[in-house]
Amino acid sequence: MGRAEGFGIGVLAERTGLTPTVLRTWDNRFGFPAGARTASGHRRFTDADVDLVHQVLDLRATGVGLGAAIGSVERRRRRPDESVHAVMTRDFPHLGVRRLGRRALVAASYAVEDEALARAERPLVLGTFQEGDRFADQRRRWDELARTAAWSAVVADFDDDLSADPSASPARCQLAEGSPLRREWTVVTVSDARAALVSAWEVPGSAGPVYESVVTGHRPAAIAAARVLLDAARAAGADPPADVVRLLDEPGRETAAVDVDRMWLRALAHLDRG
Repeated sequence: MGRAEGFGIGVLAERTGLTPTVLRTWDNRFGFPAGARTASGHRRFTDADVDLVHQVLDLRATGVGLGAAIGSVERRRRRPDESVHAVMTRDFPHLGVRRLGRRALVAASYAVEDEALARAERPLVLGTFQEGDRFADQRRRWDELARTAAWSAVVADFDDDLSADPSASPARCQLAEGSPLRREWTVVTVSDARAALVSAWEVPGSAGPVYESVVTGHRPAAIAAARVLLDAARAAGADPPADVVRLLDEPGRETAAVDVDRMWLRALAHLDRG
């Protein structure tokens, strides 16, 4: 049978090292691998399905559960979200949006970053800086964050003064022309025990910088934001390690109220110092 017509589950099993029984179990439980049905109702697969199964097996080899691994691979197939702010308003409307100025957002961002450094949990740390010179002003701080993180990346519109380098630490990832992230300000940290997010979108036409903002310790929101930024980093050539992917795909623990309180007290202290 030619490639254009696909092949059956037996060939898929042979090419992935699994058995037809295992693949059918995956299909019954998770609807994966889906393949395509012919007019006569027979399931047919392609080289793309072989690759998807191998991606699941690669994630499983790092310790990710089967359901989480399949979910991660399925998300990669879809067009990635390109805006943290859009994901927040679409998927987490209950968190609310507040209009904040730069001073408040700097204080909240520093609080999230300080907590990531203080806890010594080697979290994932990601940020968007709109323009490269804004990151340059914070480079020493982010160098220290990257040194103590499991992995760290920043995405921005870099220029000649500080060029993009997806292999650096933190990875410096160039945003595509026209990316919505060029208007966004994000700091997100995720560890096994804690997560925090500062997400803001600069409102155009304001008298002075004003941002529609979400500031939260809600783990699902932080993970959703981190996935958007990981997609942007990958698109720019960065290669996040497998344990980072596993961190976002495993449930983890919701951030304790005492930890959230400590972060926002840090923010108030920064505001108080001006």
